[in-house]
Amino acid sequence: MKQRLLIFVYIMLLGALVACEGQGPDSGDGEQLSGDITLMANRTLIRANGSDCASLVVLLTDESGMIHDVTADAEIYCGDSTEPMATATFTTPSAGDFSFYALYGMAISNDVEVKAVAGISDLPADSNKESTDFAHRLLLIQHTGTACPNCPKLMNTLKLVAEDEAYAGRYYHIASHSYNTDDKAYSSAAANLSGALGVKSYPWLNFNFVAANGYLGEEADIKNCLDLFHEERAAVAIAASSNIIDGVIYANVGVKAAEAANYFVGVWVLEDNIHSTQSSATASWQNNHNNCLRGMAGESKNERIYGHNIGRVESGATSNVIMAVEVDNDWYTPNCKLLVFVTTDDGKGNLELVNSTLCPVNGGVAYSYN
Repeated sequence: MKQRLLIFVYIMLLGALVACEGQGPDSGDGEQLSGDITLMANRTLIRANGSDCASLVVLLTDESGMIHDVTADAEIYCGDSTEPMATATFTTPSAGDFSFYALYGMAISNDVEVKAVAGISDLPADSNKESTDFAHRLLLIQHTGTACPNCPKLMNTLKLVAEDEAYAGRYYHIASHSYNTDDKAYSSAAANLSGALGVKSYPWLNFNFVAANGYLGEEADIKNCLDLFHEERAAVAIAASSNIIDGVIYANVGVKAAEAANYFVGVWVLEDNIHSTQSSATASWQNNHNNCLRGMAGESKNERIYGHNIGRVESGATSNVIMAVEVDNDWYTPNCKLLVFVTTDDGKGNLELVNSTLCPVNGGVAYSYN
């Protein structure tokens, strides 16, 4: 419970820190408190360009369990430096791994690591800076596998939906190959996703993260669900760029909000043109699999599936985060792309998907407007 409360306070304190100016949160009273202190950073991965930054905060938990922000009265140190940092934000023009700790009175904090990476590309230019009339794309997640005898029928139906221009622009399709481990498109990421979304049989469909009552085999049923979940305007827009640097895919993600809320960013790696023989295939194209889920960015399983918390983004404002996925030797990266999505709390303790986009590996995608 204590750790969950710390995380909640951390989100509230750092959610609004989208700029790299000032001294960080201020406790305001200057009172010397006693207790355990925790150092946190709103970002552990930044660009080594001298302006991208990580904001640090020092939280103290007293004997009663109350949490105080003592950043303004604490000293934060970088590495082996004997001089404390002048501000609670960190920027650097140099690539490398940087370690931080904090002192408050006699208390010493945990270490926090921040990695600065050179060569991460800029976001594409915003073509309509004043607008918040964002185009919307939902996710259609197909849970499947090459040993699944009933999956080719759904594959045929999904092909028909994708060929209908009235629907093709409403969604992105993800194939989560989790049925059989000898499937060349199988991945642990797909197995984790299918488990988290409660797949009970194969094939299975989710629209965003919501189950569509299991298997929908008819074209009209799928289109009805797309009509239900698609929105005329999205609450956020997403821009992204990506690079492969030293065997890691780095995604630079920008989020622009039309509605103020606490948002999460997810990055999944998809791969096309994976050839694996499909059981009960009715056409040769069904042996060639596209949009296959291969990997996810994030430190925890929950973060990889539902996204990394970037805090509150006000209406009309933007926020930025760098996320990373280590390249697996089984991936053919020229056939890979990134699915980037944003989620938010639905008010009932669940994360709902707000919008999504596709970004080429070693390429970029701009904010999309209606």
